[in-house]
Amino acid sequence: MKLNIIIILLILTGCKQKNNSLALFSDVIPNQYEKNVHDMDIASSQAIDIDVDKNPLVDKIKISSWVDSISFVQLSNSDNALIGSINKLIRKSNDIYILDRYKTKSLKKFSINGEFITDIGRFGGAPGEYQEPTDFIVNDSLIIVYDQFASRFNYYTLDGNFQYSKKLPFLCLRFKQVSENNFIFYTQDADNQHLSSIENYSIFQTDSNFVIKERCFYRERDKYTSIINDYNFVDINNRLYCHPSFSGKIYEILNDGKYALKINLNFGKHQLPEEYLLKENWNDFKNESAKDRYSFFLGEYLITNDVLYFSYTQQYEAVRCFYSFKDKKFERSSIMVNDILPIFPFANFIGVDGNTLVSYVFPSDIIAIRDNYSSSEWYKMVGEKAFEITKQLKNEDNPFIVWYHLKKQ
Repeated sequence: MKLNIIIILLILTGCKQKNNSLALFSDVIPNQYEKNVHDMDIASSQAIDIDVDKNPLVDKIKISSWVDSISFVQLSNSDNALIGSINKLIRKSNDIYILDRYKTKSLKKFSINGEFITDIGRFGGAPGEYQEPTDFIVNDSLIIVYDQFASRFNYYTLDGNFQYSKKLPFLCLRFKQVSENNFIFYTQDADNQHLSSIENYSIFQTDSNFVIKERCFYRERDKYTSIINDYNFVDINNRLYCHPSFSGKIYEILNDGKYALKINLNFGKHQLPEEYLLKENWNDFKNESAKDRYSFFLGEYLITNDVLYFSYTQQYEAVRCFYSFKDKKFERSSIMVNDILPIFPFANFIGVDGNTLVSYVFPSDIIAIRDNYSSSEWYKMVGEKAFEITKQLKNEDNPFIVWYHLKKQ
């Protein structure tokens, strides 16, 4: 699929509520939530600059040069456990919480061994139910699910028992609870016209009553082309990162109410000029993207203490990159070879767990490749271990969760 088509789809992803936001918040009294709003301070820090284009594009990267080992588990295939996609995964102790935003509209709890435990809420309009489970968090005693359709938090115990709901006075796409009395919210396209203090801001911080305290990342309403993905605002190893659309900059939102530039990706002559992001230049943007003149960092990145992994698009191909913080080693290629356990493509990443990259693979993707070969050819290609894993797979089976344990740098 060509890049401009992908971008159009992503732009449309978060727009369906935009015209209804004023009606949804008709009862909100702005001065109850905008008492003393001020800009978030920028913290002084030394950003890591990475000159992407100065490093050669190699033919392929064997993941064994960066990954020490792979572990995996297949989620239960019981009827009440089935999911259609994985949009967010949180591991808490020996449990895994998985959000499927769009297909089954569900949040499910599994054991670390893949056994289904329970649903956390369910789709519907009754108390304790949700219609658009957009984001969730898990703290020590509660699970909070954000229902974007109703702009509401639903609170559940870790066992999935509904406790209560709270209406939010604004729209958001993602959120994080920093402390008992401190939330940080992310939005993108200035949906909150009813609250002038945050209408043109992507990130804002509130107390537990949703009174707005601080804001950052000014983004003038309807001025720029947008792209929405899970890497715009992501919690990695309990550190909160923000990536503005198409920018090569990755920021960290700090717990003391400040933010700092963490990583600066420089694509040199392939850097996309900001002027093409203006909506008034949309046709020029499409034309330039078709010429393969620029690199497009759509925002996939994962950060551990040792390694940065990210990908960008160039000439309609995904280029995957590894960077070592310790020795500045950098590798990039459009071909990743899983020479450790070849049935799992190095893709579909959904998070970081310590020094481990977490991804998922649906059996149907493996089967689509497996069925092109005879049994003996497949065995020779993937080896005995992978052959045994895949021989009984069915298209309707639930996905594998895959952990790529990185080498210590």
